[in-house]
Amino acid sequence: MTTSRSSRLVGIFLLFFALLNFPIIGLFNENVIVGGIPLLYLYLFLVWLIFIIFMFLIVRDK
Repeated sequence: MTTSRSSRLVGIFLLFFALLNFPIIGLFNENVIVGGIPLLYLYLFLVWLIFIIFMFLIVRDK
């Protein structure tokens, strides 16, 4: 693994750690339903999905 790839992985980890930390999650803790899904759950699953996609794009062989 190259240092460029390693630094990208660390950067992605730090970004998503911040997105999944309390102050940001508190913004989405409202009693709002979007498409039958509570806003907080929708936010968590979308952030999780985007994290997985970014990790896949960084780690895959080019």
